[in-house]
Amino acid sequence: MSHQLRRMRSDQANSSTTHSRETKMKKILFGAVAALVLSPAAVLAADMPLKAPVPIAIYNWTGFYIGGEGGGSLGTSNQRAPTGDVYTLGYDVRGGLAGGTFGYNWQFSSFVFGLEGDASWVGENGSHPDDGPVVGNPAFVSFTKETWLATVRARFGYAVNNLLFYGTGGYAGAGVTAGVKDGGANSLIVSSSSTRNGWTAGGGLEWGFAPSWSAKFEWLYMKFDSGSGFNTLNLGPGIRGSVPLDDNVVRAGINYRFGGPVVAKY
Repeated sequence: MSHQLRRMRSDQANSSTTHSRETKMKKILFGAVAALVLSPAAVLAADMPLKAPVPIAIYNWTGFYIGGEGGGSLGTSNQRAPTGDVYTLGYDVRGGLAGGTFGYNWQFSSFVFGLEGDASWVGENGSHPDDGPVVGNPAFVSFTKETWLATVRARFGYAVNNLLFYGTGGYAGAGVTAGVKDGGANSLIVSSSSTRNGWTAGGGLEWGFAPSWSAKFEWLYMKFDSGSGFNTLNLGPGIRGSVPLDDNVVRAGINYRFGGPVVAKY
């Protein structure tokens, strides 16, 4: 009986040892298979190129451009005697304008330098009775008209991608007609036309809304020379020694730029 018991225990021990060996062999075999399966995938992943970063579009302001502009102007004028006495206490000169623009920009990092010119038709006029305290005569009405305007200016700006903040200044010229009317009949007595020279300064904001297109809004102050005046002594209103004129122009425009495309930054 004891012999049979010992034999049963020996058989159980041998069975347990055999099971343990089989389990270890299965684990080793599974690990080997997994290594064979995963190794090509790992090699393939190592050989695959890295995905390139997405480029960021940077607006470039460099290039020649042309465009159109329009807006309004509000200035002041007067008519003075050779002594400096005023015929009127001053009057507003206002109206609209429309024209064309051309220029060239150079961009260095975020800074933009440029030269710009423009020419505009202007429908600006103003008048006032001669109510000056010394030489004024309310029977007469002084008037000033501005018929055209042109500027040549330098621009200096700072670009925030497709937004350009700039200041500008340079030469301004205008076609000006000044004269005197009969206050009662509203009929012209005399007038004189001349080209006025002066200077301008201002600033604006330009927005690049497409690779070659931009829209701008700007303000310009203009100061013109007083002109040589005109002689109305024989007609009654007296000698107009000078007709000073200054102007404020507010306008918007659209430009098309040749060259200077949008560039990519990684």
